[in-house]
Amino acid sequence: MMNRLPNAADLTSPEYSSLLLVARGFMGKTIPKLHQARLIELGLIQCLMGGLIATPAGRMVARS
Repeated sequence: MMNRLPNAADLTSPEYSSLLLVARGFMGKTIPKLHQARLIELGLIQCLMGGLIATPAGRMVARS
C-alpha cells in the first residue's frame, strides 16, 4: 500500500500508455489485463458500468 499518490515514475512505459488510453474517457476493457490490474491497484483507474475510467488521480498522472 502506498502512502502517497502514485505518479508517472511508478509506472512502466506500457502501463503509462495504457493509462493515457483510459484517461481519454470511458472505454471498454481493451488494455492488457496486467496493466489493468496494476492501474486499479494504484487507484489510477476503476471499473465502472462494464468499462474503464480514470480516477481523478489517474487523470492527474496522465497529464504530467
